Amino acid sequence: KKKTMSNLSVVLVGCGAPLRSMGWYHATQLLNEKNDICARLDFIVEPWFMSDAGKSSPGSTEFAEFQKEAEAEHGIMFFSKVEDVPPVVEGKRLAIISARTSDNPDLFASCLEIGCHAIFLEKPGAPSVAELKNMQESAKKLNV
Repeated sequence: KKKTMSNLSVVLVGCGAPLRSMGWYHATQLLNEKNDICARLDFIVEPWFMSDAGKSSPGSTEFAEFQKEAEAEHGIMFFSKVEDVPPVVEGKRLAIISARTSDNPDLFASCLEIGCHAIFLEKPGAPSVAELKNMQESAKKLNV
């Protein structure tokens, strides 16, 4: 059902609660055809709301409704872990990470492992400058 024929595939990591999180906001921007964004949102990784603990937490009902709609109307695939996202088959892949600061370094590393060509990291990107520098060096080694 996707209308965007772009070769830029997007994986959003950390969707969060609808109407309350930056991740959800990024998703809605990408899905709104009026924005004419030349990228397609193919995958959403949501570690919290797709976990056993998160499935009954505040915001989980709204997230489940958003997931059902996004799957049906846009063909988006949802995962609880970055490692479960299928590898890049053709074109380029952008990761947008909008998660808890403490989780970002590991999520960043996982995005590199699944072959993302570029990573947009919401601030704050890591708990420390040293961790950010390590993330930067890891990306440079892979030309990301």
